[in-house]
Amino acid sequence: MQLHKVTLSREQLERIPAGERQLLVLVAHAANEIGALSKLFHFTAGSASEEGVVGQAENAQALVLARAVTGSIYEFWQLLQKSFFGPALSKSYEPELDAEAKDALQCLKRYFARDNIIGTVRNKFAYHYSPDQVDAGFAALTDDDPLQIYMAKHNANTYYAFGDTIVGRAMLEAIRPGDHHGAFEALIHETSEAVKHINVVIVALMIICITKYIGGSAYDLGAEIIEIEGAPESQVVRIPFFIEMEERE
Repeated sequence: MQLHKVTLSREQLERIPAGERQLLVLVAHAANEIGALSKLFHFTAGSASEEGVVGQAENAQALVLARAVTGSIYEFWQLLQKSFFGPALSKSYEPELDAEAKDALQCLKRYFARDNIIGTVRNKFAYHYSPDQVDAGFAALTDDDPLQIYMAKHNANTYYAFGDTIVGRAMLEAIRPGDHHGAFEALIHETSEAVKHINVVIVALMIICITKYIGGSAYDLGAEIIEIEGAPESQVVRIPFFIEMEERE
């Protein structure tokens, strides 16, 4: 795997007006956070297929990451409202976007202009421990839903299945009442689409800003090619729930 390394200096970043520098830094930070969380969600969603307690725990773990990534996507959109559209930077940047980035931004505008799964999950379930959601999840339980408690010597391996089962049911019911498999598939699809559009927009904004104030392409800025060895195939990465803990005296 090849990466192109560009090193920026403080002096170069100081050339950028404060408002645009804030936007540049925050969209870069958001890209890293959303990228990490969406990869972890992808890995955990692909892992949660086994039967029994391992499958139960890994499915619950996938829903934890689902809530986290929806929260970050939602907060990115709030960032654009505050730091891109709000101070009218969009008026100078949007005309400079290429066709792909313009389309991606329009897709995000249309998505967040209506009721959407990301907003529902973020506002009701991500980083929320709301008593109001418990009754909805409890009412949606099926006869074979896991309601166990698994206690281990180490907290890292303790799993309270009943808690995540009930909250998970509430979340899926809020997305698609009566169709929880379809709700999970829709959650995967909509977060994936949003991340795709966000990445296109972020790259375009960074290129416009850096070209405008620092100048040149990546190669004009002295890009170096570096090699990354041993990166695994994305489809074989697994994030386990249960882990062996090292015993220390």
